[in-house]
Amino acid sequence: MLKNSFLIVSVFCFITVFAQPPQSPLYGVNNIPLPIELDKQVCISGMKYLDSKLYFASERCPVVFVFDPETKSISNSINIQVPQNFEMEGITSCNGKLYLVSENVAAVYEVNPQNGKLRQVEISLPLPPKSKSGDGMEGIAANEKNNKFYLLRERNEDMSVSQIYTYTITATNDSAEIMLKFESVIELPLENPQWRYSDICVDSQNGRLICLKSFSKGKLRKQFIESIDIDEEGNLSATSLKNIPVENFSEISNQFKDQDYSMNLEGITVDSNGTIYIISDNTSGKALCDQPAKEKTILLELKKK
Repeated sequence: MLKNSFLIVSVFCFITVFAQPPQSPLYGVNNIPLPIELDKQVCISGMKYLDSKLYFASERCPVVFVFDPETKSISNSINIQVPQNFEMEGITSCNGKLYLVSENVAAVYEVNPQNGKLRQVEISLPLPPKSKSGDGMEGIAANEKNNKFYLLRERNEDMSVSQIYTYTITATNDSAEIMLKFESVIELPLENPQWRYSDICVDSQNGRLICLKSFSKGKLRKQFIESIDIDEEGNLSATSLKNIPVENFSEISNQFKDQDYSMNLEGITVDSNGTIYIISDNTSGKALCDQPAKEKTILLELKKK
């Protein structure tokens, strides 16, 4: 009887182990050196991988930097004529054009990467304005497969949740221009007001939206990456939210902070090989774009181990 019981338990354990869902890949963290000009008060708050380059959107400087991760150099700068009181917080691309989301005056802008020409995109449902606590629109991600845009609100008025709005891309009377039609919104609960989501990007190869989440209180910072499944119609479900394991992410972040890097991580993107890039905003307050900053901008590369 004991022998039979042992056999049953062994078989059960064997089945249980192999019935577990496969674990997400573990990512390791590397620091990619940036040119010295990005250690000025450039306030990088968004990033997009496009055609083997990384496009850095500045929060308060009227420029988009084009960075080559292979040569570790800036290959181009796109000067944009931004509206008054702009505060660009995220960047994405769709059909060869760049799109920025502004926080101070909530709006989406289309950018021609060849000449920097800017056009405000018409939106059927206005984006929520910046709150009294200073939170507003923080990220933007285009899903070209399903013809949708996802727009991230950092935190709501009482800082209890972050929100992701889904808009469908539709054509205007001018077929070369797009407008965004509101479709839905999901909420991501926050444990307390020290937590926030600061950017999003579409990982089309794995059918998911990658979310950058962080905790900040005094000198203590914690960093996390999470994902939300994108279904066949391009819809998001908050119930699919899960953690993406990164080896010693918060510990490594604190080590870089001790080396005078800003760890206010604001931008995230993924390349065609599945490598995730994260960049920091190195300035608070009013930016003097040609002056050195107290902290250096950091660019992190997260590769599957």
